[in-house]
Amino acid sequence: MASIQSGLIQQTLKPRKPYFIGFNTVGQPNPPYSLTNIELVKRDINNQFATPIGARVMLPIFGTRIYDYLFDPFDEYTKNAIIEDAVRVIQSEPRVELVSIDVYQQDQALNIVMVLLFKPESITDNMFVTFSLKDKNSF
Repeated sequence: MASIQSGLIQQTLKPRKPYFIGFNTVGQPNPPYSLTNIELVKRDINNQFATPIGARVMLPIFGTRIYDYLFDPFDEYTKNAIIEDAVRVIQSEPRVELVSIDVYQQDQALNIVMVLLFKPESITDNMFVTFSLKDKNSF
């Protein structure tokens, strides 16, 4: 009976097979360049937030308009426009569901704080995205 129990314990401790597997070189100077599951989904979302809308060839709606709001006054209209665009980006990603979102301005930057539900694992995690005036000059 002890061998059956130890077999059950070993089965429950085995790592789960990744749902999503992808390739990433951002922030990884050396191999392996693969990402899986939540890390991959976050990288894909960050890629879309890092791309101004219309910048990708043959994908005119990929990216975000948030860079256009960096020099606007941070009033209720601008905040709502930023939230609306961020929600659009998150809704374009079928592997997550938006739980909550908030936007605030700090030190010449716009910060977006999101709580996301990652499918199919049903894990919630925070995601932070910062849009700085310094980044605007590179586009």
